[in-house]
Amino acid sequence: MKNFISGRFFQIALRLIVGGLFLYASLGKLFNQEAFARAIYNYKFLPDAFINILAIVLPYVEFFSAVFLIFGIFRKGSSFLIGVMLIVFIIALSRAYALGLDISCGCFSLETVSEKSDILSRIIQDILLLAGCALIYFNPGRKKDFSENNITKENQ
Repeated sequence: MKNFISGRFFQIALRLIVGGLFLYASLGKLFNQEAFARAIYNYKFLPDAFINILAIVLPYVEFFSAVFLIFGIFRKGSSFLIGVMLIVFIIALSRAYALGLDISCGCFSLETVSEKSDILSRIIQDILLLAGCALIYFNPGRKKDFSENNITKENQ
């Protein structure tokens, strides 16, 4: 099982899934930051002064982290950053669920109202995505030991 999880094709598929979802989620927010600011406001989680800044910055962080993850650039850093965002999203969604708020999560759609069961399913999806980020982050990847290659070449 460990070989499967650390296998190249599994890791690429995982990066495509997590990165692809974050890329898709960022696009709507990038082009409609005002609606995203309203979605953030509906959580009643942050002081008003931070809402507009977050609505402007977060979509770009999601976009570039997703692109880097998909292409394997800064793999550990981008999976870590996406993992941190997912933890914050899980906390915010859990708080909204506990308070019984009827809001859209703002993940893929910027509608203002959503079912309470939708929030619970988003929490579960975010936990699964977080597990995917952990598998990407903790995968050692392929590393060549150049000292062995140099020794072999010198002996030939």
